[in-house]
Amino acid sequence: MAGLENSTCRTHVGLMAMLALPCLGWGQVSLQPDTTTLQWGERVQLTANWLLTLEELNAGVADSAAWPAWADTTAGGLEVLAESDLDTLPSPVGAAGDVVLQKSWLVTSWDSGFVVVPPVAFGPHTTQPFMLEVVTPNLKPEAQPQPAQGIVVFEWTLWEQIARTWPWWAGTLLVLALAFVAWKWRSWRNATLDEGASHPADKTPARPPHEVALEALDRLIANKAWQRGEAKEVQAEASLVLRRYLEGQFDMRAAEKTTDEVVAMLGASRVPSGWHDRLARALAQADTVKFAKGELPDLTHLGTLEAYRAFVIETQPRHEDA
Repeated sequence: MAGLENSTCRTHVGLMAMLALPCLGWGQVSLQPDTTTLQWGERVQLTANWLLTLEELNAGVADSAAWPAWADTTAGGLEVLAESDLDTLPSPVGAAGDVVLQKSWLVTSWDSGFVVVPPVAFGPHTTQPFMLEVVTPNLKPEAQPQPAQGIVVFEWTLWEQIARTWPWWAGTLLVLALAFVAWKWRSWRNATLDEGASHPADKTPARPPHEVALEALDRLIANKAWQRGEAKEVQAEASLVLRRYLEGQFDMRAAEKTTDEVVAMLGASRVPSGWHDRLARALAQADTVKFAKGELPDLTHLGTLEAYRAFVIETQPRHEDA
């Protein structure tokens, strides 16, 4: 954008356009080239100056939609090379406005002859048309046409090839590294599983559910902690022991269930039917102590625990069932 940075030329064009604005009238726009004659491929700077009042500026009269939307070519067919940002300048003395908005386009042409830039719309205003002359370059008299040149063979150096392709190599190495880590982890896991399977005697077998339940109930019965004001804790632990026994022996999933849910499950379980009502009453009594802060006689506490114990003894696996 060397042409856009030509401050001297841009200042001259801007001053000329701003001096002409008072003659054009309130709110009008000027579009001026910095030259009217150019050779093929030479650059021309078109500068637009829009005189506005503060009321018009605040009302959005000169918003982005009001300016020409030139992408590749301008009106008249000039090739757009670059465009500047919008600049705000003070209005010239005596102008019927408060500010001047200025914008420039760097253009060129590759076709000799005259190029007419028609009126260009800037919001409600249009600019005056103007004409540019495009001339052929000055050639020396002895200049002769040159034959077409052959294709130049270009070869990348080894370092340039590595620099261009390193992301692919890095990605490939990363994938291979991840695959290697996954293979090693899987091999280690399989070896660990095989080692554990080859030494089954090293594992401590799980204790039968009835042994765990009887041990816990015998301890509660022997401690008689309800006589020391721990009735709630005793009934809560005994109820949990029973629920875990139901899970281990009868696959009832009772540990996280409420008493009503456990009682509802008894009918479809393998628990002997003669125990359904007795277990329901025992669990209900435990809930009375745990949740309703009820009180049970000592004999009732003892009777509940012994009922749980009798249930475990009666339903524990028999040697002939093993």
